[in-house]
Amino acid sequence: MSKGPTWLYFPEWLTADIWHFPFACEKFSRYVPPGSRVLEVGFGSGRILSKVAFDSESSCTGVDVNDGAFKSLAYFAKQQGVEVASVKGDGFCLPFRDGSFDVVYSEGVIEHFPIWKSQMLLEEHVRVCRRGGIVIVSVPNRFALVHSLTKRLLGDRFLFSPESSLSTFQLAGMMSRVGVDIVKRDGFAFGCQFYMFQEFFMEKTSREVLKRITRAILKQMRKTKLYHFENPRLNSLFGFQTMVIGRRSA
Repeated sequence: MSKGPTWLYFPEWLTADIWHFPFACEKFSRYVPPGSRVLEVGFGSGRILSKVAFDSESSCTGVDVNDGAFKSLAYFAKQQGVEVASVKGDGFCLPFRDGSFDVVYSEGVIEHFPIWKSQMLLEEHVRVCRRGGIVIVSVPNRFALVHSLTKRLLGDRFLFSPESSLSTFQLAGMMSRVGVDIVKRDGFAFGCQFYMFQEFFMEKTSREVLKRITRAILKQMRKTKLYHFENPRLNSLFGFQTMVIGRRSA
């Protein structure tokens, strides 16, 4: 088992209220019914799962393959004052019985694999969700064009490479094929793609004067509603991440 990359767990932007985390936490909490049995597949830092546990007062479990993720989850769970169970395991073969959870979700996971393997991940999401339970998946949005540009410019140097992007329609289609009835489409943090362009490309490749200009533009954007739309349809179509919420078919 290879070690997880250290950048995933405690970079400065992970603990600050920047990037997409505040919006992602709010969105996932919104669609998790209070008191649910919840599983996050590939919890990574654990920041979202800890906040979901706090907001929904649910029994939450996270599964991840990387050792560093567990230290990070413990940090954020303590920050929220919650207890969150964690299991080391593979999303392609989740170590849980069929129908073990009311809600199964993942954020920023399935896009790191070829489509056929992403479909396998989704099949496991569905297997461990009870019939009639909720399955939520969020991925980078194909129509977050600045984010797509950032990935193209950086190539293999992109921090999260390999990563593909999907439209809300592609993601909904994949979920439908594994037995999920689509209930709602949403998304979040349209402006986060500009933050990533600034942080991952401009800060590393540009002259200081250009950095100052783009920093100023980003600072002003973060003060507006353009950074995160209130409208779920706009979020699903153009947000930095698109999210699909569905129910496991009976």
